[in-house]
Amino acid sequence: MKSKMYILIALMAVIFFNAQAFTFQWAKTGGATNGSSSVGFNNTSDEHILDIAVDNQNNTYFLSSLFNTTPLLDGQPVTNYGGRNLIIFSTDCQGNVRWTRTIGGSGNTGGLAQKIVLDNNGNLYLSVFMPNNATPGSGFLPPRFGDNNIQPTITNNPLEPQAALRQGFLLKYSTADGQLTWRKDFQGDVTFFNNYIDLSEPVIDSQGYLHLLLGFSNGTHLGGLITVPASYNTNNNYQYYIVKYDSSGNIVGNPSLVPLQGSTTFTGGYLNFMYDEANGRYYLGGSRNYEGTGSNGAALSYNNVPIAGSAFLLAFSSTTFNELWRREFTTNSSIGSNFILGLKKDPLTSDIYISGKIGKTTNTVSFGSDFTFSTPLTGQIGYVMKLSTSNTGSNIIWSNYPTALSDGSTQVAIENARMPITIKGNEVLFAKGSIRETWGNFPMVRPVNERTDPLVVKFNKDTGAVTGTHEVLGSSGAEDHFTAIVTDNDGNIMLGGFINGQLFVDPNDGVPTISNASGSQKTNFFFAKLANTACSALSTAETQIEDSQISFYPNPTQDFVIVSTKNTLQGYSVYSLAGQLVKKGKFEIGENKIPMQSLAAGNYIINITTDRGNLSGKVIKK
Repeated sequence: MKSKMYILIALMAVIFFNAQAFTFQWAKTGGATNGSSSVGFNNTSDEHILDIAVDNQNNTYFLSSLFNTTPLLDGQPVTNYGGRNLIIFSTDCQGNVRWTRTIGGSGNTGGLAQKIVLDNNGNLYLSVFMPNNATPGSGFLPPRFGDNNIQPTITNNPLEPQAALRQGFLLKYSTADGQLTWRKDFQGDVTFFNNYIDLSEPVIDSQGYLHLLLGFSNGTHLGGLITVPASYNTNNNYQYYIVKYDSSGNIVGNPSLVPLQGSTTFTGGYLNFMYDEANGRYYLGGSRNYEGTGSNGAALSYNNVPIAGSAFLLAFSSTTFNELWRREFTTNSSIGSNFILGLKKDPLTSDIYISGKIGKTTNTVSFGSDFTFSTPLTGQIGYVMKLSTSNTGSNIIWSNYPTALSDGSTQVAIENARMPITIKGNEVLFAKGSIRETWGNFPMVRPVNERTDPLVVKFNKDTGAVTGTHEVLGSSGAEDHFTAIVTDNDGNIMLGGFINGQLFVDPNDGVPTISNASGSQKTNFFFAKLANTACSALSTAETQIEDSQISFYPNPTQDFVIVSTKNTLQGYSVYSLAGQLVKKGKFEIGENKIPMQSLAAGNYIINITTDRGNLSGKVIKK
């Protein structure tokens, strides 16, 4: 009787909140009082949320940089191993911190990582670039990856090949408690002169294999599977391989040499790597240069054809590695001013979405030969695009960017920060910082002395029309941005970014004002939930479900699966093993079939909502 009452209350709460508009439910901060030595915000070093992922239990995982002077997370002390570290932490649906994991050491050179990958089997993966500065008497701690997993101290002879000088790693953690499961070193024993490495974020396929694009200097690496010639001996000249790992950390097959030459901006977060499994394509999308460097970017080419534009999107075959097509940004002024910062594939089609910013004065900015930006605004201008794709090319379906500012001025000012996108049902969401931009019919009105405040812009996925915005009011004169965004399993929005003063200062926003660390002269990170549903109580121990057996058949299937359970069926959600929602629907009375024809072959998790709770199981699509 007690469990039935809890289920009734939970269902009533969901019905009530579904009728509400999206509002911020909570917001919290973390970080230290110090930061990088650079003036303003540094996208590579300063504290901000780098990435967010959500598992099938609606637990959320955040990745951020973390400095060492009295670091806190939601007001509680957290571990730091000296200088700038990385921190992964997990919260439940209500924002309560479940666990934290600090990675790093070796002072302010710290570590770099860009993406969190979940496999829906209770595992979290990330690739990290982690220099080691711990030599005898240096005072630096060697990098630490787990409670008892620490890199050795460098010997007094850095010309001696040794494990202590390795800098690239693949890490696996438990999502239950943040404990390290295993660490895989990409490099062999290296010296100070050949320990350079370039590494993408991992991407996961339907079989649970992790794909990485890795660039190596000369030497023998990957457990002896590859030997790189002596000519690859600088940090702007790598030999690149596609490498696949299984969930046990074993390399799958042989590393595949890829005709990419030069060096990339992977480690700084300015280049995205994506795998389109259904169409057998890899994508590279991003910039050749780090913002603020004042250069044209590092030399980079594919199959000996140079990439000339400051930002580019390139597709190549996942089997032959032949280039399929590319698009480049071109401009008749500074080449280093255009960026692709977000890259996503539509879960149901071959379409892809990109986001970023262009640098525009009186110049013309184009993306390929068939599209030119048209706006009277100047400065750093954000954009979102949708492209249809094939093995031979791409077409721009729509593009949207601001053409006016709410105060009538024309100079756009945004900070050097990430500008990611996510897909939410039939919407694309763009997270950024803004100062008085007007998107569609939604102006951002701010006082004259206001600086950038966090903003989410919502687009219709099919047409690109702006369907709404969500903004946060910050303290006067401070730069605050959203830098990460993801949608949870209930369609709510998890966000992260950086804060320089105070946020949620509007008394009507429903969230208590948050502040960066007392005395801090640099950014801290913050994280928040924007939602129209409450956390479901159905997963608590109070709501036990009896006779909850469920089965799916045929399994494997080709066209549809039939759901068999004693409970009354209400709805279903289909997820890839990467945790991406690929299909969702409701059951009509007497219906028990889920169509699977539109999905690519692979393994899927199906979550079923019934009158007595949620049930799930795995289905194989042939």
